Amino acid sequence: MATLPIRDNAGNALVDFRVADEQELNPLAAVPASLVVVTHDDAVLMMFDRWRRQWELPGGQREPGETARQTAVRELREETGIDDVTLTFAAVAEFVLTKPVRRELLAIYRVRLPVSPSLTTNDEALDFQWWPPARPVSEDMSPLDAEIARRVCQSPAT
Repeated sequence: MATLPIRDNAGNALVDFRVADEQELNPLAAVPASLVVVTHDDAVLMMFDRWRRQWELPGGQREPGETARQTAVRELREETGIDDVTLTFAAVAEFVLTKPVRRELLAIYRVRLPVSPSLTTNDEALDFQWWPPARPVSEDMSPLDAEIARRVCQSPAT
């Protein structure tokens, strides 16, 4: 694992990653997004994002009235076609983002799939790859998402 903070090319930084209980999210009103670490055969599912032009974890912004878990389920379905899986809460990641400048917490969920799913490309996810976390991070992969994936894979599943 890398020492935090780590930064991407835009200057965004992953400054903290902590295993937490999902109940801690209730008072954390500043959790506007969720990410999902999907694993199969010791590899992590990364999607190629159309707009950011990089490999990253599935996930995205909370919609009004959604919980962090509902956001994770919806984003996973919309971005990959994966549905009807049970997500486990894994951690909270804290970022310092640059555009606009702000601190932000993200809820991190995980799911381990026994078989490789049928994945659906769409207008946001142009392609998918199974990335082994022991492999180096390529220039077109989010180093922040890769570090989150590594930390989730190394933490005990609950």
